[in-house]
Amino acid sequence: MTSYCTFLVFNPTHVEAIDFLCSAAGWKIRFIADPSERFWFYRNGVTEISHPAALIKPRAGSVAGQLMVIDSDETTANNIIGLVCTACDVIEGNCKQNARFRRAFELPEDPTEQIGIFRDVFRRHGFFEQFSHNLDFPLAVALAATAWQDRRLVYAIHKLSRSFETESITWWSTHPRYGQIFEKHSERYSAHVNTSIAINLAFSAIEEIELQVKSSAAKARFLAGDWNPAVLKDILDRLQKAGIEVGQKVNWIVRGEESKSEESIKPALGAPAPYGDGQVVRDVELTIPEALHVSSFIRNFMTAHGFSEASAFLGPYEVFNVQSLARRLILSKSRLWNVSTDDILSRTDSETKS
Repeated sequence: MTSYCTFLVFNPTHVEAIDFLCSAAGWKIRFIADPSERFWFYRNGVTEISHPAALIKPRAGSVAGQLMVIDSDETTANNIIGLVCTACDVIEGNCKQNARFRRAFELPEDPTEQIGIFRDVFRRHGFFEQFSHNLDFPLAVALAATAWQDRRLVYAIHKLSRSFETESITWWSTHPRYGQIFEKHSERYSAHVNTSIAINLAFSAIEEIELQVKSSAAKARFLAGDWNPAVLKDILDRLQKAGIEVGQKVNWIVRGEESKSEESIKPALGAPAPYGDGQVVRDVELTIPEALHVSSFIRNFMTAHGFSEASAFLGPYEVFNVQSLARRLILSKSRLWNVSTDDILSRTDSETKS
């Protein structure tokens, strides 16, 4: 069977756990010493070499990273690689500006040809920089492997990743201590379109896993300003079935003066976050159904169809809110919300020994 290089380099101590996760998903993978020699691992960290001209003799006690190789057809290999990379975006909550290759590189069967590629291709500028390592690769593999048998979850991960790629801000930049550090909206028409695309993709990811609020003209979402009990029960039941703790609250980031997009969202839901100052930091605590309603209101009336007057006043904070909600639901459905890489390594270690 043909083998395909992934450009994904793993810590050698994680290989056993990764192999276990991949086997559970039915992936035929194996590892070889990283032919680029870009990453070297030692007890307390990792050395990353930025340019092939800077390749040096590894420090004492360090070992080369392990490169994942997939033994399958090219389409399957590319689907696995793409899903692991997009899962990494979901884990991190944003998209790398300099995204690495997300497709397979066919390895020749002849060992001599392979050695030539390792030396003359992979250690040359252009390909060398494509080899990547991330501390959370085991967690990304766990997410990708969990989603592999659920096509809708696969699409949800890809859609959210593309949303991050279109427009996103970092988690740390929304911390209350920073107040409002982004303009609430742009005057550029192209920015309005990018914002709408990012929101639509993030909300579509929620729809892929069927966790949107379902209502209609015949079955109104709200009755006299309160939830229609039948609509609320339906979404709570689906959230619980997906393994999501419905009693948890989400922080909806609201910064600076009230904008026209905020004014248009009806009904007003939630309560002020306890850490807010009521002026610059006006964050709101919402239940998950409330956050789903606000997200769908934005999508339905401001981004998915012809733009309204309020559409131009959407910006990075609204994008962040919808993306964060989609991320939380995807990870929760995958049983990976608030799960760390160390948790995954411990979990797989105990399962392999049982």
